[in-house]
Amino acid sequence: MHVRLPSDLPTDRVHAALRRLGFAIAREGKHTIFRRGEAILPIPRHPKVSRALLVRELKRVGVPVEDFLASY
Repeated sequence: MHVRLPSDLPTDRVHAALRRLGFAIAREGKHTIFRRGEAILPIPRHPKVSRALLVRELKRVGVPVEDFLASY
């Protein structure tokens, strides 16, 4: 089954879901940088995060979209 994320996700909910997945904030600047082990995941500090960016970054660090949605 193919799971699709909403088009724009509130940044605070994305941050909370990433923390539930075991990511921790490494630093903040123009982007909030999350880290889990060797995986580094930058999220822009905008009110909303685009679906395309989030899917691309989750795929890059090996987190299935289904796992993200379960923690969202």
